[in-house]
Amino acid sequence: MRKAILALALTAATSYAASAGSATVLTNQLSLRSYPNGELTETVESGQSLELSSLFNFWGLSEKGWFGVDYTEFSFPKLLKTGSIELKLCTLNESLGTVKEGTTGVVAGETEDYYEVAFGGKLYRVPKNSCTPFSDTFSIEVVNFKATLKGPEGNRDVPSGTALLQDSSGRFFFKGRFYNSIEFPQLKGEVDREILLKEINRIIDIFNSAKFSSPLADRLGYYVKTLPVRNEDLRIVKTPNGVGVFVKLKYRFFTKEGKPIDDRKTRLFLKRSNFIFWKNLTQELFGLGVNKFVELDIYRFNGSGGYENCGFVASSYHFYRLYGFKNWRDFIDHSESNLSEDLWFFADQVYERVEGNGD
Repeated sequence: MRKAILALALTAATSYAASAGSATVLTNQLSLRSYPNGELTETVESGQSLELSSLFNFWGLSEKGWFGVDYTEFSFPKLLKTGSIELKLCTLNESLGTVKEGTTGVVAGETEDYYEVAFGGKLYRVPKNSCTPFSDTFSIEVVNFKATLKGPEGNRDVPSGTALLQDSSGRFFFKGRFYNSIEFPQLKGEVDREILLKEINRIIDIFNSAKFSSPLADRLGYYVKTLPVRNEDLRIVKTPNGVGVFVKLKYRFFTKEGKPIDDRKTRLFLKRSNFIFWKNLTQELFGLGVNKFVELDIYRFNGSGGYENCGFVASSYHFYRLYGFKNWRDFIDHSESNLSEDLWFFADQVYERVEGNGD
């Protein structure tokens, strides 16, 4: 019975989907996919608006495909009605085996003396004098964000995507119990700009020290330095569904003696070490209150007195929580990115030989 209700909810959702919500792209670009974490089908630019018809674990569905809603400012109902159903239920007046007194189940059938009642997905034969029957028309409500059901016998957390039944009096029915109300956690988030800058530059200093002392820098006599991030290089975006940040990272060649190289366009060495640095920096920011996205915008010295944009890497907080960044490959696979091939110093074949296949 529970599976039948869920199937009905998912089927009915299609007819309600068209006007459910909307999303505006905040990051540099956003990938649309054939299904969550699936094949890329299209890329849309910052500022573009999309219809948002469904949510699944912070994946949103538009008319063009699935995308990460953390990369957008979006509006979507916390509860989405997908249909209605008339049901007969029965509440136990006394315990029945492991099913406790007061538990309510859906009546699937009846005889002269018994009800066939579903409790927790299992069908029980209940004497009619052992339970109190009642009927009602229930709306089918899908929870689009993690929530907590509140009831007289205690509270229960429910994940996003859960289908609930709501009776005519407004109570929610879930897994044999009625709950009076539902609450959703706030997703706004709080960050401290000064702390973010301090931690960003601390990690940059560590990375620069490693590059300065590397065998490659000793051999070449110079290294790629990541410049300190200034106040104007950090942009914080606050939305009703979380906080995202943009960090501008600037790169320039320096000699081992500390002199900048002014007549050469900067290119980065060793992809893996840079990806690890970006991964660590992103994770640190997620740990400091950023709960939507981190976009790292990569700039390199152009050899003519200025800096040019060479692309970006943007990561979703909830995808990080959902999938994790076990290594730099996971970080790239679960992030949005578009980096100029001209940013890198060596060909990919050289990277493979120098860095090997490890993580």
